Amino acid sequence: MKLWFLLVAASLGAAAAAGAQPAEPVRLARADAHGAIGWENIHHPQATPGSYSNDWLNSVFYGGAGAGWYWTDHLKTQVDVGAGTRARQYNYRPVLVGGQSTTEFSELRVQDRDLAISQQYQFFRNQWFHPHVGAGVDIVRETTTQEYQAVTIYDSATRLPRVISPPHTEGPEHRFVARPFGEVGFKGYMTRRAFFMGDARVMFRHGVDEVLFRIGFGVDF
Repeated sequence: MKLWFLLVAASLGAAAAAGAQPAEPVRLARADAHGAIGWENIHHPQATPGSYSNDWLNSVFYGGAGAGWYWTDHLKTQVDVGAGTRARQYNYRPVLVGGQSTTEFSELRVQDRDLAISQQYQFFRNQWFHPHVGAGVDIVRETTTQEYQAVTIYDSATRLPRVISPPHTEGPEHRFVARPFGEVGFKGYMTRRAFFMGDARVMFRHGVDEVLFRIGFGVDF
């Protein structure tokens, strides 16, 4: 009987000691995924000398998706893919032909598809609201097409318009560009796993190259 009491006491003591050990904090999320829509504002200066245009292509509709992996409750690596709708930029350039002034009109169409990889730092440790900051690199495939209208002058001999340059199209041309970016954003939880998100990114190349605003919904795993 004494031996039995000693074994029971030892078992209870071991259980109490184990319960007194500090438990490791449970990670709030190991990974997440989301879908998002947004608006792009792209800086695209006109390369043709003497052309006049608005260098910003505004309110381009964006759609994309992404996934992230949490190394800790605060550090996350995220990968996003997305694409914008085709943006249009209208240009005009004065032209002098045989002493007569005329104007060359053209339309530039631009469409971006991109892959972004970023490292984020998430503030706080709760189940409701998490603001974050981040930085990364955006790899974009830019497709451009330029469509020129016919250039005409007035022919004094025939008293009719004369075509100097017929309408023509240059492109499509494709190029890949890597751009660093910074971002601020947040996750707001509707349930323990489902959340809505929003962020703003600024891409840099020669100054500010693009500004992207996104909103969306996602889930933690």
